[in-house]
Amino acid sequence: MISLSDKKTQIDDILDKMAENLQLGDSRYDRMKQHYEAVKNWIEKDEKFFKPFAYEVYPHGSVRILTTVKPIGKDEFDLDIALHLKTSHISHTPQKIYIELKRRLMEHEKYKEILEAKNRCLRLKYHGDFHMDILPGIQEFDWDDDRLCIPDRSLGLWVSSNPRGYAKWFLDKANSVKTSLLEKALQAENIPADNFRYKKPLQRAVQLIKRYRDVYFQKDATYKTSSIILTTIAGQYYDGEDSIFDTVEGIVNRMSENIQYLPDRIKILNPVNQQEDFTDKWDKEPAFYEAFKNFLHHLYNEWQELKKEHGVLQEGQILKGLFGSDLFINAQRSQVEQLEDFRRQKAIGISRGSGNIVQVGTSSSTLIKNNTFYGY
Repeated sequence: MISLSDKKTQIDDILDKMAENLQLGDSRYDRMKQHYEAVKNWIEKDEKFFKPFAYEVYPHGSVRILTTVKPIGKDEFDLDIALHLKTSHISHTPQKIYIELKRRLMEHEKYKEILEAKNRCLRLKYHGDFHMDILPGIQEFDWDDDRLCIPDRSLGLWVSSNPRGYAKWFLDKANSVKTSLLEKALQAENIPADNFRYKKPLQRAVQLIKRYRDVYFQKDATYKTSSIILTTIAGQYYDGEDSIFDTVEGIVNRMSENIQYLPDRIKILNPVNQQEDFTDKWDKEPAFYEAFKNFLHHLYNEWQELKKEHGVLQEGQILKGLFGSDLFINAQRSQVEQLEDFRRQKAIGISRGSGNIVQVGTSSSTLIKNNTFYGY
């Protein structure tokens, strides 16, 4: 825990630790990577269609932009993969690319048992763990290494997409802040940076908003707002705040104001392809938009409560309600462990004036002694 005399830094620290605990564990990440590499190798060995072409296979979505969130309960994590062929889409029909990828996966003894056909991708379901969505596409223009034409089976047409360009857009937004509030606190208190695993405030905010979405829709996920919509909203309404708390508040406030003053539904367009409306489903099924507005309204009200001087117990209850009790408790435990680590290093003390925990060496501070089983 850092800068306990500053409430804003305190709450950013707990938010950061909650987001850290949301990330996929190393073992699950390694399993996903192994499966992804195996699929990639299987496609590369195909003699009938894919082998003659120059192409790339790469992850996109939350794995690429570092906003992964552990699923709640039995939900499976979604790993998005792009199969990016570097040839002319004029020479191939959308159906051809899709069918060839499906054919190749069906030739594998295991993949054929877990394969599920979707409208624009093919899904491999590793039940109880994660599913891998493989998006086949052909590079749209020679001069743009990121734009793809992807098959839409329901339309029977190529549609334009840009998953790698989207990731670049989001990461550019996130990295517009060079030093976060927590990093500044580290520098000010001369605490070693290796005690923390930092991400930018925008990335942390997206993780937390997605987690709140999962908690909010846990009982009924029928009209659950998609991650791509929430991530795009966060990137579009981010204004360079250096604090995680301020980032979430700014995004929610600006979004709420926009909804309030627009007579029709908002449209969330792909920032790297304005022809793609991520919210087009809201026209066909307005219940999705109503559910999103209710979700946003609840988050807005709860975030306003966090700004009030309720005290740590009430603030803890609000954070538990938003993100889940286990996540909050684990984050608190991480703070305590970190505090004990600093205590063992004789790096923290008590301010004789305020009673707050401060860095040793600060004016009018007294060293906190190590804990023992005997209390001294």
